Amino acid sequence: MSRCRGVLALHDHGGFKACGKEKIAEGPDPLDDTLIEYRKAYGGRSYTNALAREGFVVLVPDTFMWGSRRFELDEMPASIRPAEPAEPGADFYTRYNQAASTHEHLVEKYCSVLGTTISGLISYEDRVAANYLASRTDVIPERIGCVGLSGGGLRSTLLQATCERIRAAVVVGLMSTYDGLIDHNVVSHTWMLYPNGWARYGDWTDLAACRAPSPLLVQFDSEDPLFPLAGMRAADARLRAHYASVGHAECYTGQFYPGEHKFDLEMQTAAFAWLAHWLKASAAAR
Repeated sequence: MSRCRGVLALHDHGGFKACGKEKIAEGPDPLDDTLIEYRKAYGGRSYTNALAREGFVVLVPDTFMWGSRRFELDEMPASIRPAEPAEPGADFYTRYNQAASTHEHLVEKYCSVLGTTISGLISYEDRVAANYLASRTDVIPERIGCVGLSGGGLRSTLLQATCERIRAAVVVGLMSTYDGLIDHNVVSHTWMLYPNGWARYGDWTDLAACRAPSPLLVQFDSEDPLFPLAGMRAADARLRAHYASVGHAECYTGQFYPGEHKFDLEMQTAAFAWLAHWLKASAAAR
C-alpha cells in the first residue's frame, strides 16, 4: 500500500469558537456567509483541501473549546450566557463567540487550580492527533508536519516544541518576542500565548526553537495589527540565532509578507513547497 506524508492543519482562534475545522476545511455542508467571509484571510479557499491535493494526508482536528469540542452555552455560568437564546446562524455566532471569549478566562482559572494551562491541554490534544495521524496505514509516520495561522500557528509552535513526531512546522501570523507585545498588544491575545509561568524560563520564540534543528518556517505579515513589526523582527533574529547556535541555520526560514493578518495564496504556495521539501518521501513509503 502506498503511503503519504502527513500534515496536521490546525485551525485558528480568531475569537470564533463556534466553529473549528470548518474555518479551514471543506466538508459535506455548504458554507454560510459568515464562514465565506472568514475565509478571506485564507485567500478565500480551504487551504487544507488544497494541501491534500498536493499529495499529503491532512488531518484537521477540532481542539478543546472549539467547534465540536466547544462548551455549550448552557454549560457556561448564567452571568456569561447571552440574555436571549441563541439560534443557529450569524446571530448565534456573535452571541456564542462573545460568551466564549469571556468563558476562556474562567477555563484558565480552572486549569490553574488543576495544575495545568489551556496551552498545556491544547498541546496535549494536538499530540494525540499527531499520534493518530502517525498510526494510519496511509501515512508515513516519520514524515509528519504541522501548519496553522494565528491561533493555529500558536498550536503549531506548541506542537513543534512538545512532539517529536513533528518533523517540520509552519507558523503563520503568530510570532513576536514577549518584549514586543508588552507595550503593544496583550489584551486581544488568548491565554494560549501566555502559558502560566513560562516567561520565567524563556521567550515565546524559545519555545518555537527548543527542538532546533527540527525544521521551522515562520511567515510574518509585516502590517499585522496584532504584532509590532519590531517584535516580529526581533523574533526572527532570535530564531535565526537559535538555529545557528546548533549548527543548522538552514533549518529555519523566516519570511516577511506585506499586508495584515492572513495566510493568503502566495504564502500557502510557499508553505506547501517548504513542507514538501522537508517531508520528502523516502523508502519507508513503499
